[in-house]
Amino acid sequence: MGVYGNLESMLIILLRITGYGWTAIAFVVLSVLVAVKILKRSNPGRKPGCIGIGYVSLIVFCLLSFSSMLAGALGGFVVNAFTLPRYKAKVVSVSSYVSKDSKNRNTIMYRSTVAFTTEDGTPVEMETDISSSGRPEIGETVTVGYKPGMSAAGEFSGTKYLLMSGAAVMLLVIGYFSIAGIIYAMGWQMATYFNFGMIILLYFILPLAMLFMLGGMGYAVVQYFMGLRPDMPVWAVVVCTFFCLVLSAGMMGYVRLLAARRGRTR
Repeated sequence: MGVYGNLESMLIILLRITGYGWTAIAFVVLSVLVAVKILKRSNPGRKPGCIGIGYVSLIVFCLLSFSSMLAGALGGFVVNAFTLPRYKAKVVSVSSYVSKDSKNRNTIMYRSTVAFTTEDGTPVEMETDISSSGRPEIGETVTVGYKPGMSAAGEFSGTKYLLMSGAAVMLLVIGYFSIAGIIYAMGWQMATYFNFGMIILLYFILPLAMLFMLGGMGYAVVQYFMGLRPDMPVWAVVVCTFFCLVLSAGMMGYVRLLAARRGRTR
């Protein structure tokens, strides 16, 4: 009875594990396997130690977890952008809260509550799914995506597109190193993958990073001159404007550099 009781208890525990739990378990197992393979390839003839396996496994697990979370967030955004019915909504109220960064500095964040009418004539009033440091104007019109059952309306705004662009850049970087670790662990040659990484870096990551910085700073300057961020210091406006000009010139020069480099390789 004791053995059957233990088996029954274990089966109940396994049945209670959610899909997210099984995913985490799979990531842990994969991380350990990849870590062992990496250590064996980097130190042939030596048996990997427990501390080394644990350290490398933690790094691999973090890379895989962040890649999956970013891919899920971006995938959800893309699906919603193409499938959710869109409505023109008006901001009817604004809530605020204080957010602290890593340096313990306080920033007031604002979240809009919008009102709109669905296709079947149902009036809806709810918060949007993003917050911003710029205070929205009451009566301002925004585009939202909504379907029955959602707890917050999906706002399609410049702020959200900037956030998703930043997430895409992070996914490219973290995903690249995640795949590199798996390729290295499998014992495959790395030269081709490194060349592919340089192409991704030069033609995608750096341009997207510059566009993200230019968009973020330019958006802050536009909000200030539209009166949406009256609390923004003048020195911050000057700095953002200066870097917008520098980034614009830098992007034009970078595009010319890539064009010249591509012409030489032909």
